[in-house]
Order: sequence, then C-alpha cells, then structure tokens
Amino acid sequence: MSGSERTRSPKDGLYKISDLGRETGVSTATIKFYIREGLLPSATLKTGRNMAYYDHSFVERIRLIKELQQKRFLPLEVIKAILDRDEDVISPQEVDTLLGLEGTFYEAIHLAPGGDALSRDEAIDRYDLDAEDLDRAIASGVFTPVVRDGVEYFEGEDVQILEVLAGFEKSGFTRERFPSSVALPMYVGALEKLAREELKFFTHSVTGQIATSDLAEMAMAGMKHGEQLMVLLRRKMMLKAIQELRFEKEEEETQAAS
Repeated sequence: MSGSERTRSPKDGLYKISDLGRETGVSTATIKFYIREGLLPSATLKTGRNMAYYDHSFVERIRLIKELQQKRFLPLEVIKAILDRDEDVISPQEVDTLLGLEGTFYEAIHLAPGGDALSRDEAIDRYDLDAEDLDRAIASGVFTPVVRDGVEYFEGEDVQILEVLAGFEKSGFTRERFPSSVALPMYVGALEKLAREELKFFTHSVTGQIATSDLAEMAMAGMKHGEQLMVLLRRKMMLKAIQELRFEKEEEETQAAS
C-alpha cells in the first residue's frame, strides 16, 4: 500500500485536514490559514461542525501554493490571483515574468548558525516559545513549517526569523515589553503591503521590456538596493517621528504655561 493510500480518509476516498498535512508537508494551521484567506475553496464535504473532507484537488493546490510561496517568494495576494486567474491583479504575461525567475528573486541570507531544521518541540525548547503564540505566528504567515511523518519542522528562513526574534529578546525587547502577538502582525501587515506594491511595480516595469535572461540578475540587484533603501528611509522616518513628537510635546508645554 502506498503512502498516499495510507493517509487517505476512509470517507469515500477523501482527505481529512490532517491527511492533507501529511500528504503535502504543510501544517494544518497553515492549511486553515489558506482556507481563511480564500486560497483554498470550501471543504468538499462537511459532516459536522468540526469535521470536513477534501478531495484530491486540494492536495495539488496546496502543493502549488507551497511552491509559489516558499520557492518563488510570492506574496499570498499574488498567489491567489494566479490560482484564480485574476487579471485585474496580475496579467498572464506578468505571471510568466515572475515564474520565470525560478525562485531567484531573493538571495539566500545566513543569519542562523548551521541552518539545520528544527522540530516544533525543539524550536519551542531552544527559543522558550509559547505554543499559542507560535500557532498565531504560523496562522498569520510569519512561519511556514513543513510536516514530515506527522511532525512539524522549521527550516531555512523560519529558523533565521527565530534567531532574529531571539536577538530582539537578548537586546531588551522582552515579550512583556513588546509582545509578539502585537509586534509580528504590525511587521507582517506593513511588509505584505510593501511586497505587493513592489511586485506590481516590478512586473509592470519589466514585462515585455527586459530579456528573460536578464530578469533574475536585475531582480536580485533590485532586492539588494531596495533593502538598503528601506533601512536608510526607516531611520529617517524614525528620526522624523521623534522630532514630531518632541515638537508636539513642546507645543503642549508652551500652551500649558501660557
């Protein structure tokens, strides 16, 4: 009996959500997130409030989402538009431009020592994580663990993000002062919006105008320069915000003294 046959639900050859996780290597929390975000349709069959079954098309769609998100680094809005063939968001020509990059849009960064995959329990133990906070981070798209033999693993960029968050903690940005349930959605929301706009700008600018052979190198250079620009602009915006707060405080003090 094949692995696929073993993981199938006995309900008319359909899959439970846990079966989908084993079949695709994507955690059930992430699959539920895909459903909430409209990346996956409603269940093929619901037999109760908390029991649903899914046909094989869900396996293929989840695998494609995983490919587009983890290997080609596309944001979820663009992935949804590709799956739904929504030309108002991205044209077929622009889809070809993005997919032609073959996952080279981002250069690998190495912040985590070694880079070995960590199981969920290992990650919780090493970084002293709260299980509920971790589930919320997975659901919001901060982490995209893979499932092997029923065990969730964090690898690659996920381990690097865990290292960065640990660095925050060591620098005094404790969970009590800066709870991840507040901080992470703030970063994710701002960066998702930026990523969507960057992709639209990039694809509109280069589609049909730049040779395919030059796209990957151009995209890589753009990412490097864009990241440098964001660091510099962020610092300027921070200083500007501080100056504005100081000005507002001085104004209030002046009004109070008059």
